[in-house]
Amino acid sequence: MKTKMSLFCGALIALSSTLDGTLFAQMGGYGGGPKSNSSSNSSKAGANPSASPSGKKPGEVLTGGAIVATPITEQEAMKKYPPPNGKSYPVGERDNHQPSGWIISPYSHKVFDCSNIPQDGLALDTRVNKVFVRPRTK
Repeated sequence: MKTKMSLFCGALIALSSTLDGTLFAQMGGYGGGPKSNSSSNSSKAGANPSASPSGKKPGEVLTGGAIVATPITEQEAMKKYPPPNGKSYPVGERDNHQPSGWIISPYSHKVFDCSNIPQDGLALDTRVNKVFVRPRTK
């Protein structure tokens, strides 16, 4: 009886994890998920004015897991998100194994696509609402 119950529980766990993985992939995990037709999105009237010229919107999660960075001006950053302890904002970290412009936040350690932000420009880590500097490329 214990053997049958163990086999049944094992099968149930395997089925559950398979279904969870499938659902996760359909929701956009693993870089999969529904694809949008970019040609139909770009031709719609009243497009989002905060979208970058490349069509990526701040906060959007890209294939590969990077989050499109939210640019912020120095004046707005000083007013809404002053630097920690009166110091300057920390600099994000560049990972040479990632595409150019993908920067790791010093706060949440999430990867942000900062390609729409100039070098030494400010980006907002929307996960923790703190500002960091996009580093210069070497």
